[in-house]
Amino acid sequence: MARIGLAATANILSIGGNIILMTLKLVVGTIFGSISLIADGFDSVLDLVGASIAGVGERRSRKPADQDHPFGHHKFQMISSLVIASTMFLSSYFIAENAIIKLVEGTPYDLEIFVLVAAAISFVGKILLYFGVMTIGKKLNSAVYIANAKNYRTDAISSIFVGFAYLGVKLNVWWLDPAFALVIVCLILYTGYEITKSSLPELLDKGPPQEIIDKLREKVLSFEHVEEAHIIRLRSVLGSYTGDFHILVNPKLSIIEAHEISEKVKAELEQDNDFKDLIIHIEPALPEELLESK
Repeated sequence: MARIGLAATANILSIGGNIILMTLKLVVGTIFGSISLIADGFDSVLDLVGASIAGVGERRSRKPADQDHPFGHHKFQMISSLVIASTMFLSSYFIAENAIIKLVEGTPYDLEIFVLVAAAISFVGKILLYFGVMTIGKKLNSAVYIANAKNYRTDAISSIFVGFAYLGVKLNVWWLDPAFALVIVCLILYTGYEITKSSLPELLDKGPPQEIIDKLREKVLSFEHVEEAHIIRLRSVLGSYTGDFHILVNPKLSIIEAHEISEKVKAELEQDNDFKDLIIHIEPALPEELLESK
């Protein structure tokens, strides 16, 4: 229930906050003709879409395994993160197109103080959203909420550039407004790239770093009658590692005794948040087996 409550809080913060900021920036940007503020507003539209996707992805990923999905639904989080990144890439194209048109037209224009006020409100709002959603994302170990929070951090920086664009226009450097819109595009693209880079490894079942494997072997070999551990195949699942491996045990043990050892090894490893749902195969520690495992 605590998890559901935290997830609901993150969804309310994200959706409610983005509706307010999106409306503010699009209305003010359109009325007073600021392409950088409109760009920031369209980014908030995508944030709203991303927040909705994040809520769905979080709920789906936590569903227990069933007959059709024996390994669970955790990859919904990674897929949701990639959808968020895709919306960021798509928005970048439209924002860049409008900014380039403004630059090519070369028509000077002025901006009102309301543009700066809207940018300041957006900055404060996005910073609050970043810290709120990131805190919840880390507590839930949720890749999709963390991805959304990183996007909000980028949005806060974007609002700073809108403020610089306003000052530039007031100093008769009107082209800073569309130019900073292109800077915002670069920030959006970079954040989308970072989200994609962090989501793909788990989606593609990338193995853990060597220190995780070493940690597993060290714990396994601390058990009496366990001579070696090998054929270790692990993959990341929501911040932990699952998979299977083989342990070589004293060949004089009975099947029941060897099984009891494997159960103790499994229980010990899964007390650590690094591992869960491990499958352990038992092999006799014959001389040739030990030689091959080295």
